[in-house]
Amino acid sequence: MPQDPYIGKRLSRRSFVVDDSTLDDYYAGLHLDPPGGGRIPSTIASGPDGDSFAEIAFGNHVGHLWMRQGWSLFGQLDQGQTYQVNGEIRDIYTRRDRTVVLYEVRIDDASGQRVLETQHHQSFLRDRDHAGEVAFRDPQAKPGARKFVRPDGETFGGLERTISLEMCGEFFHGNASYHTDRASSKALGFRDVVVGGRMTMAYAAHILEEHFGEAWWQSGTFDLKFTNPVWGNDTVIARGVVTGPDPAAPERTAAFVWLSKPDDTVVLVANASVK
Repeated sequence: MPQDPYIGKRLSRRSFVVDDSTLDDYYAGLHLDPPGGGRIPSTIASGPDGDSFAEIAFGNHVGHLWMRQGWSLFGQLDQGQTYQVNGEIRDIYTRRDRTVVLYEVRIDDASGQRVLETQHHQSFLRDRDHAGEVAFRDPQAKPGARKFVRPDGETFGGLERTISLEMCGEFFHGNASYHTDRASSKALGFRDVVVGGRMTMAYAAHILEEHFGEAWWQSGTFDLKFTNPVWGNDTVIARGVVTGPDPAAPERTAAFVWLSKPDDTVVLVANASVK
């Protein structure tokens, strides 16, 4: 039987290549144009981050969801280059009805220079034998629910996409999973295809890349939380606000980014900054 995840578990070392096929699927699946100037989208690296799932997962995958992502960038990836990937499980903790595995992934170039680090919070239902459809709480109905308030500051973004099942299939290289196929999604307890966190996170990163340019690739950080699921054929809008100097590091410029649906349901929020 596969071993349950545990704190301190080291993930297998592997390599990652930013090849033409990966980039083509990324752009086609998101309906985005390349950033230009030879730059590579920063969240193309969500691929090797997600590839660690088999090594950090509990046995029952029913209802599992991304909960949170933390990213720190130290330089841009280059097309055709091979990068080394390693990491470990940092923590395992409880959040309401879920057990969350926090694991870190580090990506280094051929010289050993750090390119980026990610901290991934992957959640699993605490009921290890759960079967059937997964219930989601209405965030507006729970006690003490807070109304979403947009911070003051310079606005940017406004990117809008309706994420079709065809887009999901292209982004995930044609592989059948709960991110691309209704039958696979229902088998894991979801009522419809769950649009991958890699896709919605990419839209948040895209508007940060557009707004901050080179500063984002060289020094960008974000702490991103997934707040509501996105289903196949949902429309999402990515917006951001530059809020000024980062209170924790005044030499950095802070921003707040969020994705919402047309009915104002917020699906993710992120605090970001650049130097």
